[in-house]
Amino acid sequence: MEPSEGYVAPPLDGVWATAPYLHNGSVPTLDALLHSTTRPAKWKRMDEYDHENMGWKYEESGKGRYDTSLPGYGNKGHYFGDHLSAEERKAVIEYLKTL
Repeated sequence: MEPSEGYVAPPLDGVWATAPYLHNGSVPTLDALLHSTTRPAKWKRMDEYDHENMGWKYEESGKGRYDTSLPGYGNKGHYFGDHLSAEERKAVIEYLKTL
């Protein structure tokens, strides 16, 4: 194998334990990752795991710990789940829980 330019994505096994998501940790749950319009702009992680949505429970706050409007902290891009229905999104999340 020859080294090349590019990004090697991490494996999906154990993805349930790797929240928050995206390269910069800007998305608190897999549900929000798969539905970009629901991603919070400012949020603060709570100390409880959200088993249904796979990620950290959070509260949206104007004084949130994580502000996606700051340079390098954005949560845009990766729109691959937006075309899924709510049922399809839930099915993907349920499958990822098994890895």
